Amino acid sequence: MVIPALGWPTGTYLETVSAAGRAALLELGVPKLFRRGDALVRESERSDHVILLVQGLVKATVTLENGRVALLNVKVAGELVGEMAFLTGKPRSATVTACVDTRTRVVTAAQFTDFLTRFPAAHFDLDRMILRTLEWGEQRRTDFNGYPASVRLARVLAYLTDAYGHQGSDGVALRLNLTQGEIGSLVGVEEDTARREFRTLRDRGVITMGYRALTIVDRGVLREIAEL
Repeated sequence: MVIPALGWPTGTYLETVSAAGRAALLELGVPKLFRRGDALVRESERSDHVILLVQGLVKATVTLENGRVALLNVKVAGELVGEMAFLTGKPRSATVTACVDTRTRVVTAAQFTDFLTRFPAAHFDLDRMILRTLEWGEQRRTDFNGYPASVRLARVLAYLTDAYGHQGSDGVALRLNLTQGEIGSLVGVEEDTARREFRTLRDRGVITMGYRALTIVDRGVLREIAEL
């Protein structure tokens, strides 16, 4: 079992459940490695198992009516995938893809139901996790209607930095293995617009950019641009 040396990221499901519940959940299901680019679940498929992310990073996408693919969210180690289909019995609402090699435990619906029965508080933690996901989506919709692309992008970068950043000597590194276009799709902008806004942030000395990674050099200015 691979467990992060510094513990599970703050606010993730495994970080919020009790120690006993965490230990029990990490023993459920079967381990499975998803290689970068593999789909953990696919939009519209009928299945009700849940997948516990033990190490790695995934993205949730949905196909729009015009055929384009929109990025909905990202999840890291400590989170669950597939919880909505488990709870509702409806088809999968999104495709979840591994951005990097991702270690998981695949847990059947029966196993997860038994877990929630044995650890009732974990059900409240699950509800809170789902609520955070819904709040994320609602915040993006609010930003979309109230702010220009530059502010929306800065807000998402500030959120991702707070949630998934790694402090280094040059700033806070975001190694999400997402393209600029994919991050831009989180705030509803086309790839060309996202690239332009990223260049503006770079030219202002707020960020430095690498291949599918970037470093937040000046967190204070980023938050000023985000109007936070």
